[in-house]
Amino acid sequence: MLTSFFGKSNPINYLILAVFIVAGYLLGAISQSEVFITPSLLLIHSLFIIVSVLTMLLLDFIIRKNQLTKNNTFAILFFTCFLVMLPIIFLQHQILLANVFLLLALRRIMSLRSDKNSEKKILDASFWISVASLFHFWSLLLFIPLWIAILQKPNSNYKQMLIPFTGFLAVIVINTAYQLLVNDTFLWFLSWKKDTSFEFSVYNSASILVPVTILLAFYIWTAIYRILKISKLPLKEKPSHLLLLYVSITTFFIALGAPEKTGAELLFILAPVAIISANYIESSGEKNYREKDAAEFWFKEIMLWVVVVLPFIFLLL
Repeated sequence: MLTSFFGKSNPINYLILAVFIVAGYLLGAISQSEVFITPSLLLIHSLFIIVSVLTMLLLDFIIRKNQLTKNNTFAILFFTCFLVMLPIIFLQHQILLANVFLLLALRRIMSLRSDKNSEKKILDASFWISVASLFHFWSLLLFIPLWIAILQKPNSNYKQMLIPFTGFLAVIVINTAYQLLVNDTFLWFLSWKKDTSFEFSVYNSASILVPVTILLAFYIWTAIYRILKISKLPLKEKPSHLLLLYVSITTFFIALGAPEKTGAELLFILAPVAIISANYIESSGEKNYREKDAAEFWFKEIMLWVVVVLPFIFLLL
């Protein structure tokens, strides 16, 4: 049973998912690339294979550090399968880098509820968001959940609300200095924000449309479940659950702001959707759950199998 296997946190789980990402990259990205493979390009692909695996591990670290799920690997399973379902992501290196920096920011945002070293966490989060915006301008929208997290945290004050501007300005100054030294210009910001495209014709392809449909179906279904469950949660757990919903909505608009719609922009929503989906599935791993509610247990088991099998189908087509 998949719910039993990934309901635990074993080293073999991470190894399997890492191999799956590598296979997905090799079969879905390199094999589809029309560019002639050179040694330098091979090196770049090798680096981004490592980045892709580290992204999965970073997401797992964020989840465990902030107890966003129980002790299982459902979230990174969802993330990995959704990622491999859309191999076009592997060819969009700027989006891959922007997503890594946004996850680094998310780590700090979700940890603000502990109210320890708050100023440093806020500065770190704003710095990473600003760095991510250099690769994808609309990453700046993640400042909204950051300010919400500041308001939610204990002992919040107006000075902390101003710290994100410091992180933002630091990145602007550093990048301006870099542009002056390397490109002899400080007008880089004129091309920083690219025009947003609403041309979704590429989504007519089955290889994009089917994964997008499944991803949105999972998000809607599990988000409704999460919203209904919030009222039953202990008071101290509600802010983090609500914050994750705000993050998921924000990442949707970050993806929508992509200058070119290729399907790769969906990477931004994968992490929050994976966590929310894991929250829905993880009760299946509880003791005697199968006997208590057999119908729901098998429904969740089938959902997991669908998510696991579909990437193989798309890779072999």
